[in-house]
Amino acid sequence: WKELFNNPLIMALNLALRASPLSSPVPTLYRSMLRELPKVLSIYDIDMPLPEATLKIKNLFTQNSHVKDERVKDILVAKGYMELEETLMQWKQKAQLMRIFEGQTSKFNSPIVHKDTPRNVKEEWEREGG
Repeated sequence: WKELFNNPLIMALNLALRASPLSSPVPTLYRSMLRELPKVLSIYDIDMPLPEATLKIKNLFTQNSHVKDERVKDILVAKGYMELEETLMQWKQKAQLMRIFEGQTSKFNSPIVHKDTPRNVKEEWEREGG
């Protein structure tokens, strides 16, 4: 564990999290992600031009640009740093990153429903004769 906390990447992420309270943490996270993007594309062998990947990251940030509540922003920023750390520590698989870059989250997150599976508890209860 000691070497994990002495890791320059972890120390840089901690420094970014403790940035000045006067500055917004969102641009700091955005710059951190863009700074590490070439390394991520190389590590995971993702065949995507850097400008296109940069645009994908920008689109992820603009999807949440409507958020005004500071508490929600803080949670989103913390999640962003966690995602960045997990990516750089290679705790993710290439398919997980490709879903982020290609925007195919709905296809993989939807539950598999068989035709015999009851849609809700009431249908199951009625099927059992209740």
